[in-house]
Amino acid sequence: MNMSKPDEGSAYLSPDDWERIARYLTGEAGAGEAEATERWVEADLHRIKVVRLLETVLANVAREDSSDIDIDGALKLVKSRFDEPKVIPFSTRMASASPDRSFSALLRVAAAAIIIIGGTMLWQSVRRSRADAEDQTYATSIGDRRQVVLRDGTTVLLGPTSRLVVSSITPDEGDRVVMLDGVAYFRVVHDPAHPFTVKAGKMIIRDVGTAFSIDNDDSAGTRVAVDSGTIAIGAAAEDRERDAVLNARDRATVDRKGVVLVERSAVSDDDLAWTQGRLVFRDAPLILVGAELYRWYGVRLRVADSSLANLHLTASFSGEPVDRVLNVIALSLGARIEREGSVAVLYRATASGARR
Repeated sequence: MNMSKPDEGSAYLSPDDWERIARYLTGEAGAGEAEATERWVEADLHRIKVVRLLETVLANVAREDSSDIDIDGALKLVKSRFDEPKVIPFSTRMASASPDRSFSALLRVAAAAIIIIGGTMLWQSVRRSRADAEDQTYATSIGDRRQVVLRDGTTVLLGPTSRLVVSSITPDEGDRVVMLDGVAYFRVVHDPAHPFTVKAGKMIIRDVGTAFSIDNDDSAGTRVAVDSGTIAIGAAAEDRERDAVLNARDRATVDRKGVVLVERSAVSDDDLAWTQGRLVFRDAPLILVGAELYRWYGVRLRVADSSLANLHLTASFSGEPVDRVLNVIALSLGARIEREGSVAVLYRATASGARR
């Protein structure tokens, strides 16, 4: 299934994108984030043009006295136009203007460009003290995925109907802590002095320099698959000294009771297929199938006969519409599905195909 969102065009820059560019240009980004942002900018012509223009504007302002710029007015304009970033071209008439008028106009254009194009740089200074005390939340809707770059350069790919809460860094400890509800793939920038911890359901995952996937669901428990590197995991209620260490291709599950099951060298490409927009089940219990079906399609799976709840499904999907997916599930399980709106009911079928 190709679960990616439609192309919104290279010219689209979200508020998160503007903040990312602002941190990059002002030197606030860490080494990992700066490198990732540079690659992200160079991959798109529109981003390159925006960053080059901002660099020019900032260089011009840095070389001259900008004390005449109305900062209070700038901040008000930032607030009113924060969601409407536009590229403002320089006037062709400036070349023929007098030096004094040209310099004055340059300051006005520079101020306008900073406000409209890179307004987040000014806006950040106003809200930084408040943001430091608040958590930052990223979320996705049904069928959507979203990539997030954290300030330390760590990248997170959020799966559908997922929520990531990035907690404020504790100044005296410097720990990096995030909380996940849903599915995510983490590629962590390792920093021994600042541990990276993910809290997901009943599981605590601590990075030891790695890439890993987490699938957290209230009904199906929490599952983690290590793509590369090493992590330490444990039940949330346990002492950290009892954490299990997982290496590349290891997999672990914490059930709803908090019991941890570790499987060595068990991870296959199927465990990470969702990052490519594919939905793959390998002998998956029906409770897990139902959770993923809702996550990707917004359809709730119900069973008319409680004995069907013990069935397991092996199937894969890549772009099929939901009705096709439901039909394949029914055929694979030797059952029948009837859908009404956002609810699909699974019935046990007789030899003739009628439900019962």
